[in-house]
Amino acid sequence: TRSCCDWQALPEECLPGDIAEPGKLDEMFDTMDANGDGEVTFDEFKAAMQKDSALQDVVLSSLRPGQQ
Repeated sequence: TRSCCDWQALPEECLPGDIAEPGKLDEMFDTMDANGDGEVTFDEFKAAMQKDSALQDVVLSSLRPGQQ
């Protein structure tokens, strides 16, 4: 289970188009969940963002106004 947050609860308009496709959010979560415990800690999130520029682009693009 993914207890840190409910990815599916995010409004689709808050997500860049390429991660709205089926399974993409789960894939991103699994990438960040380094120890496979079903939770993404801040340290896991930070490490994933530092090593994966594609993930960084997707996450940061959702924070930029008018870029969605």
